[in-house]
Amino acid sequence: MLVPRKLDDQSFEQILQEAEGRLPWLCPAWTDHNAHDPGITLLELMAWYKEMQQYHMDQTTPALQKKMLKLLGVTPAAGRPATLAIQVGEEEKGWPALSRLVTPQEVVCELLEPIPAQRARLEQVNILAEDGTHDVSGLLTGGMTVQPFAFGGQRGTALRLGFRRLPEQGLRLWFQVAPPEGVARNPFGPWSQAPRTIRWVAEGLGPVEPAEDQTWALSQSGFVELPVLPEWQAGGQGLWWLRLELEEGGCEEQVRLSGLAANRYRAAQQQTWAASHWFTVEPAAGQQVLLEDALAQVAQVAVFLRQAKGWQQILPQGESYGPAGRWLQVDAAGARAEGPNLLVVCLDPIRSQDLLLDAKGRPGETLHLNLQGQRALAQHLSLWCDTLEEDGEIRPAAWRCVDDLYQYGPRDRVFTYDPVRETIAFGDGLHGAIPQGGQGAVLVAGLVLSLGSQGNLPAQAGLYFADDGTGVQNGAATGGQDPETPRQAGARLRRMISQTEKCVAAGDYERRAKATPGLRVAAAKALPGYDPARPGRQPAVVTVVVIPASEEALPRPDERFLSAVARQLEEGRPLCIRTQVTGPCYVEYSLSLRLLASREVTEEQVRRWLWQQAGPLQAGIGRPLRKDDLAAVLQKLPGLWQVQQIDLGSLHPRCYRTAAGDLELPPDGVPWLGRLQIEWERM
Repeated sequence: MLVPRKLDDQSFEQILQEAEGRLPWLCPAWTDHNAHDPGITLLELMAWYKEMQQYHMDQTTPALQKKMLKLLGVTPAAGRPATLAIQVGEEEKGWPALSRLVTPQEVVCELLEPIPAQRARLEQVNILAEDGTHDVSGLLTGGMTVQPFAFGGQRGTALRLGFRRLPEQGLRLWFQVAPPEGVARNPFGPWSQAPRTIRWVAEGLGPVEPAEDQTWALSQSGFVELPVLPEWQAGGQGLWWLRLELEEGGCEEQVRLSGLAANRYRAAQQQTWAASHWFTVEPAAGQQVLLEDALAQVAQVAVFLRQAKGWQQILPQGESYGPAGRWLQVDAAGARAEGPNLLVVCLDPIRSQDLLLDAKGRPGETLHLNLQGQRALAQHLSLWCDTLEEDGEIRPAAWRCVDDLYQYGPRDRVFTYDPVRETIAFGDGLHGAIPQGGQGAVLVAGLVLSLGSQGNLPAQAGLYFADDGTGVQNGAATGGQDPETPRQAGARLRRMISQTEKCVAAGDYERRAKATPGLRVAAAKALPGYDPARPGRQPAVVTVVVIPASEEALPRPDERFLSAVARQLEEGRPLCIRTQVTGPCYVEYSLSLRLLASREVTEEQVRRWLWQQAGPLQAGIGRPLRKDDLAAVLQKLPGLWQVQQIDLGSLHPRCYRTAAGDLELPPDGVPWLGRLQIEWERM
């Protein structure tokens, strides 16, 4: 083990005493070692300086910690704004993106997408079943839980939604999915597949495929967006009907909905002070561009045109406002024809004076951002600075925010951001370029502020639109995160290196199987050298037995569940080791008991108690079924005084009874109680 060395190991008095102790043999003629001697004063000065050097050498600064973490491949995570879903009234007006919402405590949020003036109106929510149609509209708006499908879809149930009005830009629905009890679902990954298959049918038109499904087939709360369907016509009762049919129910939980809305939209706890909009226009005069978001409607704008030699700032020729937003007219003659060639920077009119900064053009220059104690999101922070180009001319250019200037060269247009001091720092010409000096030489082209973890607002936080005071309902905000400190990044690194991604021991296979993205794995058991299809030990194979978290009495994984776990294990298996994933082998056993109990205890209570306390999931995979364990479980049943006799039996060909009366199960076996015979002695 490496032991860190302490460099600051001497005090001022110790250093001075050691130096004075060397004087007699270094300079025998120096005999006056008292404090009034000028030589002693110089020694005291050097002792103080040495003590300061030792202190600084022994400190590990945050900047040094970041560099060391980067050498190990770890970068502190950036801050993230909390996101939430808001719900507006069906008859309210529309709002553009970046419209601001405020809580009574003056916490600011912004729309991440526009709210159209013409929105969907969901009028009926029905469940189609064998016994008829059931209207559950009131249940879903009242917070109750509804199970729209029979498990597996074997009885032909469906969820039927009727809309009085459809939007012009596609239909978006918010599904509030009640999380299942027990094992939580792992987060979905990029290669995950939905645990079930749902068929979406526009009645009168046919099947439709969602353009976006954040719910993963109603496995978690989120949005489902359907494309624009101009051929879709209204049907019965003058409504547009959308039907959801469960084609494959999967092997996990049943779908349970606690809410459904057609007028919810995404928002984030953030505040945008500067935003950049890129356009591609024709190289001609009289070009028009449209700015649609709420900030652009009131912003002060700076327009840049990309010409043959580089970017140049130009003035707009005119502007106008319409229902779609703000139109800018520009003279784009001389613009480069390929790629984005027009940039419009929108600045908050109240903060615009703080977003146009003067620079002196000095190496290592630091400029102050007047953020009033708020924290900027570094991933959205960008500058547009006057820059000396290779041809000797000064033109505006984009500069980006980085963590450290040390790794960059003299021409790299980068800067760093210090959230504590609210400053930005440029390079010194060796590590990072130097912007040109001048009045208004630095323009903040992108700036978004957020409270991070403090922005995780509760549900119904009293949000209202800042422009007109219209109140909205909101769900709980989640995902807000402060920037990761070097200490937190170091702790994450220690967790990473303590848990290998490769499967070495049996526990590694089990842990990796349980962490399969998008699944709910109730149990996993790795069996090295075991293959159910081949008798005897197989040294180059590992069989992993998995049980899904399900509401069935004897859960069995389906093919999509097994393939997802197999893919997860394939990424971590060692070379020359074959892995296979299978479901459990359920072993039925019989139980004969003689019990001393009160008259209130029934056979059904005993069976239910055994299933709850020693059922398939509690018994484990491959573990022997012991009489003493069952007796200990039965003794905890209220009203049962004594287990006088207990006998186990099983007709399964791979199971046998030991001399002690216990049952030995196969390695992939899971016991379940079949026949139960009880002889009572009542008290």
